[in-house]
Amino acid sequence: MTNASNFIRGYDPQTGKELWRLGGSSKITAPTPVFSGDLIVVASGRRPEAPIFVIRAGAAGDITLGKGETSNKYIAWSKQARGSYMPTPLIYGNYLYVLSNQGVFDCYDLKTGSEIYRQRLAHQGGGFSASPVAADGKIYLPSEDGEMYVVKAGPQYELLATNPLGELMMATPAISSGTMFVRTQHHLFAISR
Repeated sequence: MTNASNFIRGYDPQTGKELWRLGGSSKITAPTPVFSGDLIVVASGRRPEAPIFVIRAGAAGDITLGKGETSNKYIAWSKQARGSYMPTPLIYGNYLYVLSNQGVFDCYDLKTGSEIYRQRLAHQGGGFSASPVAADGKIYLPSEDGEMYVVKAGPQYELLATNPLGELMMATPAISSGTMFVRTQHHLFAISR
């Protein structure tokens, strides 16, 4: 599967043959597609399109939405002007979390696309390039301003902490065996209990 300019495409991994294509994507795409069960989430935040598409597995042919449509046989749901420019969306539990590069944090019901909440994290126009990660019921959102926002996962927005690391953060943290590895401009932090 590729999240590419103008079209998102699905391929047969054995033969490389294109199985399906979806028009309506942004001209510039950065986020990586993410999967959960039989759903594939693809987003891109380049305006004016900036779509989120939730695609059902088994798609075939041209699955592009018609004018005014937000779903079809292969598209479970979609949103325009809600995709992220750089950060990859996060699926955690039954929810899809999307972080814009301006710090707007959205939570959707993964199956239905219903908006659960929309919250601005950074009050002074802070930038976000790294993708959110999750562990132990918490979502970690690193900002370019050197702040690690910690939000409780689930349907109620709750900011648990804002931890200053003091340096530019543009790399997505990695979590392994209870330790979070965070790369800042000049350091690599290993954070655990």
